[in-house]
Amino acid sequence: MTEEEEVQLRNWLSESEEHQEYFDNVAAFYQNGSRFENAAEIAQEAWPAISDKINFSQPKGKNRFIVYAASLAASIVLLLAVLAIFKLAIFQREVPFQACSSIAPGTEKAILLMDDGTSYDLSSGENLSLEEGGAEISSMGTSLTYKSGETVGDKVKYNTLVIPRGGQFNLTLADGTQVWLNAGSTLKYPTAFVGNDRTVELNGEAFFEVTKDRDKPFRVISGGQIVQVLGTSFNISSYEEESSIYTTLVEGKVNVYLEKEPKKQRVLSPNQQSVVVKGENTIEQRQVDVSEYISWKEGWFYFKEKPLEAIMLDMARWYDVSVQFESEEAKKRPFTGKIRRYENLEDALKLLEKTREVKFKIERRTVIIK
Repeated sequence: MTEEEEVQLRNWLSESEEHQEYFDNVAAFYQNGSRFENAAEIAQEAWPAISDKINFSQPKGKNRFIVYAASLAASIVLLLAVLAIFKLAIFQREVPFQACSSIAPGTEKAILLMDDGTSYDLSSGENLSLEEGGAEISSMGTSLTYKSGETVGDKVKYNTLVIPRGGQFNLTLADGTQVWLNAGSTLKYPTAFVGNDRTVELNGEAFFEVTKDRDKPFRVISGGQIVQVLGTSFNISSYEEESSIYTTLVEGKVNVYLEKEPKKQRVLSPNQQSVVVKGENTIEQRQVDVSEYISWKEGWFYFKEKPLEAIMLDMARWYDVSVQFESEEAKKRPFTGKIRRYENLEDALKLLEKTREVKFKIERRTVIIK
C-alpha cells in the first residue's frame, strides 16, 4: 500500500469494531491458504435458508406462470453458479498437484568438515562434542558452537560448515559471532581466531551478528568481494549461480571492497545495500527495505516486485526441488508478497496461483511453471 492508502485503511478500521473484525477474518482466511477449516459446518448451517427459498409453496391465481418462469430462471442461475464454483474449486485444487505427494519445507541440517577431512552429519539431532585447534566444539543437532580453549597453538586449523539444499543452520564462532546459514551455503572459518584479524569465507547466503573487537576486524570473503567490520549485523547473498553479490546492512557500519581493487571502498549505513555484479569492477550502493533481504532468517519468503525466476530459485533451494519454465515471459513476471517458509511447497505455490498470473504443476520433485 501507499502511505495514503495505509492511512485510509487505518481510519476505516478505527471507525467500528465490525470493520476490525471483518479485516481480521479476511487476514486469517488468506493466512490459512484461503480455505475455511469449518467449510462443512458453514454449508450445513446455510443450506436450510437456501432450501426454504427453493421449496416455496405453489402460487395460486393468474401470476402462477410468471412466478414459475421466474423460479425456473432463478434455479438455472443458481445451478450455473454452483457448477462454476465447483469447476473453479476442482481446477484450482487438482490440476497443479493431482499427481504429487506433499513436499515438506527445509529443516536444520548441516555437514561439518574438519581440518583433517573427517566429516560429521549434524542433521541427526544427536549430540556432538569435539576438540580441535584449541577450540571446544559442540552441537545438539540444530546449532554448532565453538569455544576457544586456553591453549590455541601455533597452527591455525580450519573447519567448513556445509548446508545442503533444503537446510539451514546456526553457527557460533570462537569469538562469539553468530552466523545463520541459508540453504545451499558453505562457510570456511578457523577453529580459533589468531593474529590481527578474523577472516571467514562464504559461498551462498548468511546473516552475521559480529562480536565487537576493535583490535581484530572481522572480514568475510565471498566471490571476490570483501566485507570488513568491527561489530555489526548484516546479510550477504553470494551464490555461485547468481550474477550479483548483495550485502545488506542492518546495524552498524561495514566497508565493502573488491579483492582486486581494495582502494575502491563503499561504506554502508543501516538500510543500505551494496551490489557487486560479477565480472565488473564496480560496487553500486542503494537504500533498501532490509526486511526483504533478511526475512529468510525469520522464516519468510518476502519479495517486492521480484521476478518469478528469482523467487523460484530461492524456493528451489529451500524445498530441494528443480524448476522448469515453459515460457520466458513467466520468468520475468514480478510478484509482491510474503509466504511462510514452513508451509508445504504445494500450499506456498497455491498462494502464488491466487494472483491468476501463473500456474504450477509438480512432477516428482520438479516444479513446472506455465
